Amino acid sequence: MWTTIAVPLAFAVVAIIHLLPIAPVFAPEMLSRLYSVAPTDTTLVLLMRHRALLLALVGILCLWASWSPSVRPAALVAAAINVAGFLGFYALYGMPSGALRTIALADLVAIPPLVYAAWKTFTRA
Repeated sequence: MWTTIAVPLAFAVVAIIHLLPIAPVFAPEMLSRLYSVAPTDTTLVLLMRHRALLLALVGILCLWASWSPSVRPAALVAAAINVAGFLGFYALYGMPSGALRTIALADLVAIPPLVYAAWKTFTRA
C-alpha cells in the first residue's frame, strides 16, 4: 500500500521542484528577483525564460507520471538529465554562490525522490 502512494508522491515532489521557477515565463521581471538577472540583458532574459519553460515541461511530465505509470520512464530520464546536468555544470563552474546555489540545493532535494521513483519504476518484474 505504501508503494502505491510513495511512487506518485516522489514524482509529485520532483514535479513541484521543476514547476516552482515557472513565474518568469509569464512575468519576466521575476528574473531579477529570482536570479539577479538584469532586465536590460535581452539575450539572458530570453534564455532564462526559455529555461523556465523547459523546467515546466519536465515538471508537467513528472506530474503526469505521478498518476500514469506508462509515462514514468520518460519522466525519469528527463528529470535525471536536468538535475544531473545542472549539478554537473554547477560543479564544473566552481559551485558559485547566490541564486545558482539555491538552484543546486533544490536539485539536491530532488535526487532522493528521483532515485526512489527510478528504483520502483525500473525494478518491477
